[in-house]
Amino acid sequence: MKKCLQKAILATVLASVPAMADGYSYNTNSLFAIEGGYTELSAEVDQAGYSIQDAGMGNIGLKIGAEGENFRVFLSGRYYDAEKDNTLTTAGGELQYKFNFSKPVNFFIGANAGMAFIKIGPDGVLPSVSTNTPYYGGDIGFNVHASELIDLELGVKYMKLDESVTQGAVTYDFNSITSAYASVIIKWQMN
Repeated sequence: MKKCLQKAILATVLASVPAMADGYSYNTNSLFAIEGGYTELSAEVDQAGYSIQDAGMGNIGLKIGAEGENFRVFLSGRYYDAEKDNTLTTAGGELQYKFNFSKPVNFFIGANAGMAFIKIGPDGVLPSVSTNTPYYGGDIGFNVHASELIDLELGVKYMKLDESVTQGAVTYDFNSITSAYASVIIKWQMN
């Protein structure tokens, strides 16, 4: 997992090197986005046959980043509206390649990586557990250019978790986070 995060950081740095070259002219934009969506957390709880799978919840997030003609880079944070004393937040980054097939719309595919912060509160039967785990995955979607300053993004994001936490006789296995989301992206020219 650590190697995957290092590779994602290295790819981001290498993708930004041409923009920093002296005398190099590149059309870039700064980006700020507000995101909302619906998320499924795939998890299993093992205690004498008791099992919980695929908890659904809403989410909101903020993203800041930059884009060139074919690439976008974001740093992001998301809060997931889990029930009761349960919490789920993520912090990470995305690197996306844009396919500019028409003037009003483009298609993107990308990779993401970061950390997930998970807390499951006690429910009378199961004990509470708290963990921080790295994630990695991919995203895919469309950008609609509403104006020169605003894009509307529709996408799907998959984040692979590989975390197993044992609390007493109970084992929590966190497998993945899958989100369908929409974003409003505000963009402005960088100098």
